[in-house]
Amino acid sequence: MEMEEELNEKKVLCEKIITDINAVFLKDQDLASFEIIPKETNCNKSPVVHVEHNLGLESWCAQHVYDHAHRTLISHRRQSSAQQLRTLQQQQQSDSLAKYLNVALLINPDVTTFWHIRRQLVQKNRLSINKELQFSALVLSIKPKSNEAFAYRRWLYSFQSADAIDWPNEIGICERAADRCASNYHAWSHRQWILQSGPCLIQSELLRTEKFMRKHISDYSCYHYRQVLLGRAYELNFALFNDSGAGGSLPLASLQLLMANYGLKCEPKAEDLLQLLLPHVDLSSISSQRLRSFLYCCNVAANDMRLCAEQRLMYGLRDCFDLHRRAALKFIVEQCVRLQMGLASGQPLASEAEDLRSHLSTFDFDKHPFLDAVRRTESSLGGKHRRWCNLHLSFGYPAD
Repeated sequence: MEMEEELNEKKVLCEKIITDINAVFLKDQDLASFEIIPKETNCNKSPVVHVEHNLGLESWCAQHVYDHAHRTLISHRRQSSAQQLRTLQQQQQSDSLAKYLNVALLINPDVTTFWHIRRQLVQKNRLSINKELQFSALVLSIKPKSNEAFAYRRWLYSFQSADAIDWPNEIGICERAADRCASNYHAWSHRQWILQSGPCLIQSELLRTEKFMRKHISDYSCYHYRQVLLGRAYELNFALFNDSGAGGSLPLASLQLLMANYGLKCEPKAEDLLQLLLPHVDLSSISSQRLRSFLYCCNVAANDMRLCAEQRLMYGLRDCFDLHRRAALKFIVEQCVRLQMGLASGQPLASEAEDLRSHLSTFDFDKHPFLDAVRRTESSLGGKHRRWCNLHLSFGYPAD
């Protein structure tokens, strides 16, 4: 009897806490974060803390509240299909389900079943898309690596046109998640989806990712995203000018510095750089926008090579510095060979990968001043690097 009374008291307490959390959701439409606050004992006051758009729940009750919400939701799932359909038609019951779902997913967002229930409620117009986007962002504030939350956001966006989506805000959510949790694969994958799905965000992304790389020197996820971003920029013929208007000049200082590092003298002018990078190409056969994008993207890659060298001097050896430098070098070499061999079709780079490998294996580097200088200089970076160059760039170094 005492045990039954204790269970009833616990149930009443959990319901009270869930009601208090739901009251915060109804009161504050701009909740920005959720945290479990370490506290081992009950101090006879509400464990729900709400301060300046931030919601907290004391840890002593978190497991009890989650178990109660979990049992309630699983009980709902066990109803027959007909009963569920009748229940979901009642707004009051939908609100009650949402109340338990909010608590359960904030405490444990890895339960796929609960996200499916939310999807059902959205499909029946019981939950609004905008509020669901806010809720999933709240989940990501406590669990930045939640794949379910990111997948749910992509599903919600399938109901909206690309023009209606606030893509910079979505990028910001990804960046905050990556900032809070290193090597956040799900955040960077979601960011790649944004890059493919949304309007052109390349300019701002190039700036933001460089800042992120400088701050998180060992998080290779950002370096990899940067490589995807650079490839996307080239596919879209993107080029950023120093001045506004069609007559603006390209920023090419990093590319000129790279030439100097390889022992080649060149003015930072597009015409001079093209003569070194594409010495045997009829430039009139390539669109001016493609050539601008080629120079601009190679300049970004050259900037990244310089950044990796600077980071290595400042912080010492890191695998991510060497890996990203190689990826940037590979980009420059491959784009030079592409245009040299007439592969400027405008198709995605991945679709031309097989043709490029074939051309690299037969390319005469001796007749290309820039690539010959690259091959000679890169050989001094050790046997491991030479083997990488042979495998990915077909430089043909003799076996060590």
